[in-house]
Amino acid sequence: MEQKFKLEFPLDLEIKYEDPEELFELASKPEFVTFMFGNAIAAIKQAIRKNKSECVIFSIQNYNVRIAIKKEHYKTFLNKAIKHYEALEEYSKCSELVTLKSRL
Repeated sequence: MEQKFKLEFPLDLEIKYEDPEELFELASKPEFVTFMFGNAIAAIKQAIRKNKSECVIFSIQNYNVRIAIKKEHYKTFLNKAIKHYEALEEYSKCSELVTLKSRL
């Protein structure tokens, strides 16, 4: 029997670095960007289901920072995500995001 896990948002992150340049390197890695988009999209899906006026997508615990997107900006974010996945040629993900966008 498959066990289902409830996703909880925001995603709690802890960021540690010695040199600020390390943050720029991390942010430029495609796999990190895809990871962040994936988590943000999941948080937005949950917020849409619950009809929230905004969603907190990330929380950086060691800096006491929360990153949120207001409902009126979901489409803009989803457009950026679509461009990201188009560049990766992940067209099924693009289609999923276009469908999600149409629900707004």
